[in-house]
Amino acid sequence: MNIEIIAQVVGAIAWVFFLLSYYSKNLNKIIFMQIISSVLYCINYGLLGAWGGLFISAFELLKEIGYYKTDKDKYIFYFTIPIYILIAFISEKSLLILIPIIASLLDGYGALKSKKLMVITGVISNTLWIIYDLYYLDYIVVLTDLMLVISNLSILIYGYTKFLNKNNVYTVSGKYISKATMKILYDLDRSYYDNVYLWNIDIMNSLYKTEKNSYILIKDKNEIIGYVNILNINLDVYNKMMESDKIYDSFKSEDIVSFNLKKDYYLSINSIVLKNEYQNKDSIEKITKAINKFIKYRINKGFKIIKINCFAVNSFESEILEKLGFIKVKNITNECFLYEKKIF
Repeated sequence: MNIEIIAQVVGAIAWVFFLLSYYSKNLNKIIFMQIISSVLYCINYGLLGAWGGLFISAFELLKEIGYYKTDKDKYIFYFTIPIYILIAFISEKSLLILIPIIASLLDGYGALKSKKLMVITGVISNTLWIIYDLYYLDYIVVLTDLMLVISNLSILIYGYTKFLNKNNVYTVSGKYISKATMKILYDLDRSYYDNVYLWNIDIMNSLYKTEKNSYILIKDKNEIIGYVNILNINLDVYNKMMESDKIYDSFKSEDIVSFNLKKDYYLSINSIVLKNEYQNKDSIEKITKAINKFIKYRINKGFKIIKINCFAVNSFESEILEKLGFIKVKNITNECFLYEKKIF
């Protein structure tokens, strides 16, 4: 079996792992399968002498892990530009290398802007990769690129929203949140809580500075589509919330307790926000798992969490809380309910 045939086989296996990654519900499995896929693509390109494809595939993997694990999407994109310039100098000594570089930059730019632009740039990007792969007679990868072009064109022709709302949703820790991201979270509050929510962005920033481990970000590709905010509050404030006949969210920085002492803790799920078009069974399961993981991680660290409460202001929040085992304590209004869960 010659090198060209081995390269085609390796490319086919890489495509299988890439497809399987999208059917996995666990983020770690997704990343693991895409690592395997990227390594195999690197081998595929290396066997064919396509050094630009090899270096870009390796770098794209690191970039995607950065997107999954942080909220620094814009900074990651701008950081790619000098890397691609470096790749251009160390790979093919011809203008051919510009084809996959332009393709990758278009992909990254489209993902930063909007889903529709992401699909459009995906068509252009994969078409450029087809040209590059044809030059190296990488027929298997040409076929997979062509399938992606057809898929993206179908999304544009038949309506892209229904294709992009379910399996792409995932959650990440929001420990490091930039001012731009906080503005996105604030705008989500304004859109989905309306007049019920009384915070302003200064309060959000102040509480975040007090306790940086209080956010779970919900993302689709590189877009933040929602978040969960879980505050560790002192007992007096917790009791005020339980006794209140209206939503209590008048928190100050001194009301927030950091997880750094061995004592009793009282948590409040302050917000569960998600864009309406993503509020489906798949998203509810992923958000429920993320909140459970948040709580269990702290219990395993030795923190004694006594109770957790939450004011649910819509059916979406109520469904998540009930899946988590929360009990409805009382009605605040016809649409707002106070929930509580006892841990110890």
